[in-house]
Amino acid sequence: MLKILSLSVLLLPATLSSRAQTARIEGVVLDSASLQPLAGANISLLRTTIGTTSDITGAFSIGPLTSGSHVLRIGSVGYAPAEITLDVNPGESLSLRILLQPEHIETPVVVVTGTRTVRSIDDVPVRVEAIPEEEIEEKLLMTPSNVAMLLNESTGMRVQTTSAASSTANLRIQGLSGRYTQIMNDGIPSLGGLSAGFGLMQLIPLDLRQVEVLKGATSTLYGADAIGGVVNFLPKLPGDPPELSLLLNGTTQEGFDLSGFYSGAFDDDGVSLLASHNRQSRFDVDDDGFADVAEFTRTTATPRIRYRFSEDVVLRFAAGIVDESRVGGAMDDVPGTGSSSPYRETIDTKRFDASSLFSWQISPDQSLGVKLAWLRSERDALYGSTVFNATQLVSFADVQYTFELTDHSLLVGSAFRVDDFDDRTPGFSARSYRYGVPSLFVQDEIRFSEMVSAVAGGRIDFHNTFGTFVVPRFSVMYRPTSSLTVRLGGGTGYRAPTIFVEEAEEIGFRNVRPLSNVSPELAQSASLDMNWRGVAAGLFTIDFNTALFLTNLDDALIADEDSLEAEVVSLRNATGPTKSIGTEISVRLTYKEFKLLLGYTYIYATQEDNLLSHEVALNPRHSFGAILIWENHEEQIKAGLENYWTGRQRLERNPFRTVSPSYWITGFLVEKGFGAIRLFINFENIFDTRQTRFDPVFVGDLSAGNIRTLPVYAPLEGRVINAGIRYVLR
Repeated sequence: MLKILSLSVLLLPATLSSRAQTARIEGVVLDSASLQPLAGANISLLRTTIGTTSDITGAFSIGPLTSGSHVLRIGSVGYAPAEITLDVNPGESLSLRILLQPEHIETPVVVVTGTRTVRSIDDVPVRVEAIPEEEIEEKLLMTPSNVAMLLNESTGMRVQTTSAASSTANLRIQGLSGRYTQIMNDGIPSLGGLSAGFGLMQLIPLDLRQVEVLKGATSTLYGADAIGGVVNFLPKLPGDPPELSLLLNGTTQEGFDLSGFYSGAFDDDGVSLLASHNRQSRFDVDDDGFADVAEFTRTTATPRIRYRFSEDVVLRFAAGIVDESRVGGAMDDVPGTGSSSPYRETIDTKRFDASSLFSWQISPDQSLGVKLAWLRSERDALYGSTVFNATQLVSFADVQYTFELTDHSLLVGSAFRVDDFDDRTPGFSARSYRYGVPSLFVQDEIRFSEMVSAVAGGRIDFHNTFGTFVVPRFSVMYRPTSSLTVRLGGGTGYRAPTIFVEEAEEIGFRNVRPLSNVSPELAQSASLDMNWRGVAAGLFTIDFNTALFLTNLDDALIADEDSLEAEVVSLRNATGPTKSIGTEISVRLTYKEFKLLLGYTYIYATQEDNLLSHEVALNPRHSFGAILIWENHEEQIKAGLENYWTGRQRLERNPFRTVSPSYWITGFLVEKGFGAIRLFINFENIFDTRQTRFDPVFVGDLSAGNIRTLPVYAPLEGRVINAGIRYVLR
């Protein structure tokens, strides 16, 4: 992340000359630090309609002009604007050399997800969205215990609650089910399968430096699960820079968070530790005896070590431990009469992972990277009277070699993944599986000119159960000026079928039948996006992005409707395609100490099956978000106001309605710093929007332990106020 502080505008002495009979102003705009030309800079005469834009060499020309005094204003995104007063005589031309000094701008500059290589986000031919550390810290103050809100309030993404009782959730990208999203931690696949429902709710954001999102089918680089997209959580590197952060938080719904992060350097080596203890009591918002917020107690620890053998050879090692006990369903004091065995869900999860990353910069043009990872995830649960016990082991290895040729950056690699799922539930051992997938992949980043570049790649997976898969990808980028970028790309992907679908998580995997005669899911996707950066009225910096996307998914794994009526989940392939088409628009406006972020998403996703087509459930066609942030660095004060609107959604298995109502959610956050100590308070969902204001969240007899929870289409927790204290020493 780059932060550059602007204090002034530098103007080198202008050279004045009389070169023509018509008065003109000509010149070149340069970066004061690098002396590189600034293409797309806006040059205008104040109090007139005369203006122009610098070309790719930074040159500009304005004229013809009347004689007299003129005020010239020069602005470029990321640079402090300049104003020059000039006296122009008849028949005179002024030749200017203008140096603009970079100003403080919050923008991520380095990404690795899109092409597996370290690139400026502006230079990646594949569209990659980066959530910077500043935005991560803002969401950290709202929900310190997980990253759900961080993702849910990003354009084109939606965190979908999969179980009303246990508060599990997954991430949908561009209208596709959460199982199609590949979640990675530091470039290593980490949250899937048995961990999918709890992963986002257990990932602590305190040590994150950036989150990268790659939307669309991306199996070419990241394997089978990346049909909908990839989310890569990038932690702060050990010892780079040194930091000590402590956070204490409490909520009005009896939640408690205590987290700490330390990062220190020892010569060229580094070490870091993230530790967190989080608690939440069962909380019944609407007093119906059902806990709208599940109870949990969780302890997390993540140590990391960096060892530098030399400037070019670095080894990183990380381990992670998560131990959580969760209780959902009925409260202890269920109203009404009936059995003394009310419905409850008790879930114990234990997770351990270890990973290592080895990097060797062989030469300026060659590098080698090796990743090794191992994960054990265990769940022992009781859903009412139904037992679900399972263990999943995942082993992962990845080697890639990158080298540069003239106008080409080539990458070749190989990966191997073993996914071993052991269903220990009595009578359901047939749901177990063992998938082994060796892979080969290749990629070429091609630079055709200053304005045009592309990336092309392919992958071959040799699946031990479902055979061989070939998945290509291609994307091209056109940048006519430094202010405008256009990308067009597409790719394919696949997913091996498992029982980990939203319908199964919703009912706690009870009565989920073993898979039989099912095929892998296959996807094709394409997207077109445009990004423009500029200055409006010489005052506002604008970052505007719009994208069109289309995904076609064949052989989608769906729950048979007839089986659902009998409260049994039988999974089969749909006979027709799943299609998702839509657009995303995001705008970022910056004016002095104010930032305004606007985002709109339109998604129309349909599922065809047995010659019938219907809209995918729990998928709002329209959603909109607006965030206004004011920040004064000198006074160490920050305030933010958020408004999010979610449109109507088609509903399934809901006896009260077939289409949900639309709703707004409003939040307000304030933080004040006193040196290294910062106090904060957050008012979330101020107007208490929640699903139980529209419908019950379950049907049946809660006191007798005989209920069926309903799909969740709106928040369950309602209004929440949280406040706390941070200590940050860097």
